[in-house]
Amino acid sequence: MSKSDIIYLRVQGMDINDIFNETVTHTTLNAGKNKRKLGGAPSMRELKEGGYGIVDNSDGTAKRTRVEDVDDAVGSAEEYASSDDEGGRFFSDGLTAKEKGVMDWVDHADELDATLDPASVQRLVVRLERAVSKNTTDRVNHPDAPEKFVESEAELDEAIQRLQLLANDVQLLKVLNDLGALPTLVGLVAHENADIALDVIQLAVEMTAEDAWNSEGESPEERAAVVAFISDMAQNEFLVVLGQNLRRLNEGGESSEGEADRQGVFQTLALIENLVSLDVSLAEQAVAGMKLLDWLQHRVGKSFVQSTIQVDSNQQYAAEVTSILLQASPKLREQAGSTFIDTLLQCLAKYRKHTPDEDIALEHLENIVESICMLVATARGKQAFLEAEGVELLVLLQKQPQVARLLSLKILDYALTPPSPNRTGEASNVETDNVDTESRAIAKRYIDASGLKYLFSTLMHHGKSNMKKLYKAYPESDERAVNCLAWLLRLTETGTPLHWRILAKFVPSPADPSSWKSHVDRIVELNTAYSERVKEAEDQIESDSDLYEEDGAEERYLSRMDAGLFTLQMTDTVIAFVAEEEQVRERVEQRLKRKGRSLADVCSELAEYIATKRSDTLTAPATTTDNAKDLSALLLEL
Repeated sequence: MSKSDIIYLRVQGMDINDIFNETVTHTTLNAGKNKRKLGGAPSMRELKEGGYGIVDNSDGTAKRTRVEDVDDAVGSAEEYASSDDEGGRFFSDGLTAKEKGVMDWVDHADELDATLDPASVQRLVVRLERAVSKNTTDRVNHPDAPEKFVESEAELDEAIQRLQLLANDVQLLKVLNDLGALPTLVGLVAHENADIALDVIQLAVEMTAEDAWNSEGESPEERAAVVAFISDMAQNEFLVVLGQNLRRLNEGGESSEGEADRQGVFQTLALIENLVSLDVSLAEQAVAGMKLLDWLQHRVGKSFVQSTIQVDSNQQYAAEVTSILLQASPKLREQAGSTFIDTLLQCLAKYRKHTPDEDIALEHLENIVESICMLVATARGKQAFLEAEGVELLVLLQKQPQVARLLSLKILDYALTPPSPNRTGEASNVETDNVDTESRAIAKRYIDASGLKYLFSTLMHHGKSNMKKLYKAYPESDERAVNCLAWLLRLTETGTPLHWRILAKFVPSPADPSSWKSHVDRIVELNTAYSERVKEAEDQIESDSDLYEEDGAEERYLSRMDAGLFTLQMTDTVIAFVAEEEQVRERVEQRLKRKGRSLADVCSELAEYIATKRSDTLTAPATTTDNAKDLSALLLEL
């Protein structure tokens, strides 16, 4: 309320206390839901203690100050006229001392609330308990008359939101548990008014947000306080009630209630995302308690917009949270059943013949792809992928000149790569042959489905103008294509028809006597390009050697990996396989020589790759040779 408003009300003969005691109606109940509010009207005691124009009667009760009680009170026309030295009453603010005192209290209300201590938290809890009790009584006494309990509901709404001040000092959250306030908060999640439930969820979101426990650098004490708060809430069945509340929300409504329900879903997903950053084990506990995987499986494929190809915001957020959870937790990757990957593949199939026009739909597609990649990185996920005919879907996607063609390469890359204990969390004592079984089955099915045709088309950047734009937008597609090609060669046995179908792309044939040269040249082109990038990184490491510690081998290796060392090694793998043919080897040597490289460099890089994979360290001695027989020996190692 501005001072001009106070002046107007005073002219109209209204008492300032009437303004603070104004009844809240149903039109103001949901106003400013996402803002922190000032709190209730100042009591006479607060005004008196703050020195805002209130004095005591002899009987100890407060009364309004009269002009004769205070020397400098403004109460007459002459005093108003003299209150402004320059222009008299027409240029003054027109406020009495009492009104100025109230305005001063309002201006400093934030400062009063900013000081948090256990006593102030206790006052907030008492206010909450009173508001809950009054609202419960009003609802019981007037179940069919909402206007009878709308005021108490507004007070309850205000009391919950006031607790968000604890985000400024999360170490005081333990006071809530000490005072027994957590069961009350959990019970409010099931409140008949979804807005009240949303207030509690927003409170949890505020407390778990990274700004609350990592605002000035990570504090172990603050993180532990927030973890303890959520754990204590979970012991009071918060996660179970939260899951039940999630399922009662109706996102399809077009009224204000529908919007509130959609906001409730969004805030619930935001809480899960916060928990992943806070503590992955807490996120896993939340997923289990809420039975969230089942809900996410349904929601990622359910759109509340009319078009079947459009995506609503919560659908996209559900896909994003799914991706985040699967990346963060090997446990959740194992828990996701075969029906989950089938649902994700159905979502992916919608993008077979079109590229999303809206950013939200493109983000949804990318999150779906990321989730599938996380699932097919496990042996169980690969088996489910095969059973759901995921390989055939990838081939269909790669036929079309759409963005899904390039994104599908990432899925194929993960599907072909044998599970790694470090990446999937699976038992490390699984035999390699058993681990490779699903990957070999995927490679065989991909080749049988004529996938090589589309893989090489992508590798060679074939396509019309729209594909040319996509190649520039997704430069990592080159790396994915090379990785897939390298794994296809490694997963098919030498001398078998499947293996020869791959090598046929690199050797002359009566049916196609020239295209093999462009394929070889393309692989060598990528090899030399990534070699230059790695060399630049190595030179930078050498020049900044003083920045690396004596035992900084890991940092050096990761710097080379960031520059493209792994892709370089994958192109080396392809070259090693195709260079067994004499005519191909001659062309490879010729193209490498133009860039100052040789097959000896290829052998050296491959030897480093093999030694690194076998050792527990990130550095291994490399060998240097240009003998083709050594290439064959390295292939056996691969």
